[in-house]
Amino acid sequence: MKEDMKVVLMDRGCWSFIIEDKTCPEQATEKEKFEYDWRKQRCYTTIYQGIERKFLPLIRHTTDGKEAWKILKSNFEPTSKARLAVLIDEFFELKFNPEKETIGIFLQTSRGEENSS
Repeated sequence: MKEDMKVVLMDRGCWSFIIEDKTCPEQATEKEKFEYDWRKQRCYTTIYQGIERKFLPLIRHTTDGKEAWKILKSNFEPTSKARLAVLIDEFFELKFNPEKETIGIFLQTSRGEENSS
């Protein structure tokens, strides 16, 4: 999912807002300022539209794509053994309910692939 989002942001000309502290040059024309603002907003809206609805509260307090990316990264990327242990525990707590879901839906949900765009 992370790599998919990276590719979409790259395709939309927004990845530079994530990887660098990009600012609009003061000498930019009005058209260039408009283009900069539009791409910066597009960075955030692309991330917002690309994550599962249940995770939107994590990034609702910001409209900055770089900040949203950092928030999601800190919440979901296993960067420590403790975080990895929590993810493993969550995985083994998953239960398949044959009365409520098919095995395909269960596998997609348990792997976080409900919204793989």
